[in-house]
Amino acid sequence: MVDSSFTPEPTSSGIRFGNRVIGYSVAVRQLDNGNYDKRIPDGLELLACIMEGIESGWFNPGIEKEIILWRWMLVAVFIAEEQEKNGTCEVANDSGGFDKAVIYSGQHGSISIYPAPERFALANHVEGIAIEKYGQELGQQMALRMYKGMLAEDEVQGLQLSQFGREGFNLLHDSFIEQIQKEGMPDMPVMH
Repeated sequence: MVDSSFTPEPTSSGIRFGNRVIGYSVAVRQLDNGNYDKRIPDGLELLACIMEGIESGWFNPGIEKEIILWRWMLVAVFIAEEQEKNGTCEVANDSGGFDKAVIYSGQHGSISIYPAPERFALANHVEGIAIEKYGQELGQQMALRMYKGMLAEDEVQGLQLSQFGREGFNLLHDSFIEQIQKEGMPDMPVMH
C-alpha cells in the first residue's frame, strides 16, 4: 500500500506519491484488492488520478479494469451515502476485536455493510448475470453501462446514486435482509 501522507499525482508514467511512482494497473489492483476499503477518501483520490490518466491518454484500462473502477466508485458512493444517513456501528471481528461498519437500513430491517462484500455482490449480481445471459463482450458492456447509470452528478452534492442506483441497492439489500429473517443466516461455505 502506498503511504497516504503524499498526495497522489497522475503522470504519463503512472501515479506519483512523493518520489515513488506506481503504474495505473497497480493502482486499479490496489482498489480492487481492498487496500483502500478503510480509507475510502484516499481511494477516491487514487481513483481521480486514474481517471485523469485515462482522460489524458496515459492509461487505457480496457473494459475489465474500467468495470473495476466504476464498481469501486459505485460502492464508495453507496457506502458514503449510507454512512451519512444511518451512521456506523462496532461489529465483532474474527480476531476478537471490533471493526467499524456502516449501517444499511431498509424496508425489512438493518444490516452492517462493508466495501468488499458490496463489490462482490455487484460483480456477482450485475456482471455475472449479464455475462451469463449475453456473453463476455456484450455482458461486460452492459454491466459497465449499468454501473454508470447507477451514479449521477449533482452540481451541489457531487457524485451520488441515481434513482436507478438507489433502487438497485435497496432491492439487493432488502431481499437479503428478508431472506435472513425467513431462513436465518446462510451457512458459511465449507472448504474441502
